[in-house]
Amino acid sequence: MVQRLDGMARGSAAPQAEIGALPVSWRLRLVAALWQVLLHLALPVMLLLLWQRGRREAGYRQRLGERFGGGAVGAKGGVWIFAASLGETRAVSPLVRRFLEQGVPVLLTHSTPAGLQEGLRLFPEATVVHRYVPLDLSWALARMLRRAQPKLGLVVESELWPGQLLVARRLGIPMAQVNGNLLERTIARDSKRLGGVRLELLRLFSLVLTKSETYRDRYLRAGVEDARIRLVGELKFDQWVDPAQPALGQRLRAAWGTAPVLLIASSIEAEEPLLLPVLAALLAHPSAPRIIWAPRSPQRFDAVSEQLEAAGIAHARRSDLTLEDAPTPRLLLADSLGEMNIWYAMADLVFVGASLVAQGGHNIIEPLAQGKPVVMGESIFGITYPALDAIEAGALEIFPSAPAMATRLQALLGDPAALAGFTACAAGFNATHLGASARSYAALQALTAPRGTAR
Repeated sequence: MVQRLDGMARGSAAPQAEIGALPVSWRLRLVAALWQVLLHLALPVMLLLLWQRGRREAGYRQRLGERFGGGAVGAKGGVWIFAASLGETRAVSPLVRRFLEQGVPVLLTHSTPAGLQEGLRLFPEATVVHRYVPLDLSWALARMLRRAQPKLGLVVESELWPGQLLVARRLGIPMAQVNGNLLERTIARDSKRLGGVRLELLRLFSLVLTKSETYRDRYLRAGVEDARIRLVGELKFDQWVDPAQPALGQRLRAAWGTAPVLLIASSIEAEEPLLLPVLAALLAHPSAPRIIWAPRSPQRFDAVSEQLEAAGIAHARRSDLTLEDAPTPRLLLADSLGEMNIWYAMADLVFVGASLVAQGGHNIIEPLAQGKPVVMGESIFGITYPALDAIEAGALEIFPSAPAMATRLQALLGDPAALAGFTACAAGFNATHLGASARSYAALQALTAPRGTAR
């Protein structure tokens, strides 16, 4: 549990000798060389895929020079952070703020336009350079890193790219994985491929900062030395929230009256047919709640609206309203980006998606971090931490089916005392899980002392 972290020896900084670079096996060197050959052969296909994806998201067709190591890199001697997409960018944001508070320039790199845009939104400061990460081509990565000369490189959560780690090693840049997120299925899959060589990449990190004892044990089984693992907790509990968004959400909530509000957050396409009858039943109930539905993907906004219309469920779309409007229909389709903290502030109860089907569940930390209780389907294999702890604390309930969840939702939303008790558990759970960014920053200080180039 996170509340034990401050007293644990493995949470303190290790001596420099413990966290230097490990030797690279001949097998990993061979596979990495073959990987570079394959990448170069596949380069025309990769460019075509980027261009095709650009039909849906224009950002994939922009700033192509950055994919090959060109573009701005900012001041030398800062920290390089690879946060692949939107979720990783949000996750690492508390740690980015720690570096900025200490005057450390940040080179924040992403794979996706969503990650890039979120980084720009969160950190408009001149000391943060936002750009796409180069493709995993050794020369492209070296082109960027030789100009930036970062004193430290961080990879957020679960990304593992041979070129990144080996080029950084060659240039003497210590690397750490932060908010480490190693899944059981990743260990099972990678241990069977090429004799588990991909798992060897984890051993190239000087430090792995992870969330719980369960994750620590997984890294140990993957071959990471205990001395390189720090148990620091989950960064997402420390995420900064623009106070204007919750304040606006609370004003809108007051305008909606006394009816409870249910938020459907991060639902995915396969769940939509299961959710529609749940919402129809709730809206037909004498004590009907207000409902906000925020699909995971912007590409699903129109499709969800069409399904609601086909089901005869009246709704308003956020894109048709100003934020000061109080929509007449009891269901609001949140077809917008960057406003989730408004919807969390309005909600009394949150359903988190990718859980009614076998997708492992999406992020439950954002609602829990705002003291909102959560309900889900039973597929939570992707978020066992903190889901199991949240269940134990009474902050999360899971259900084997959509009808079972609907029955419980009707009971909860019609019983203010029960809902208040559920909310109190969520608030208490959040309070015990703060501080991961401070612990992570402290652990990383051991890596920033000058060192020679690793060979």
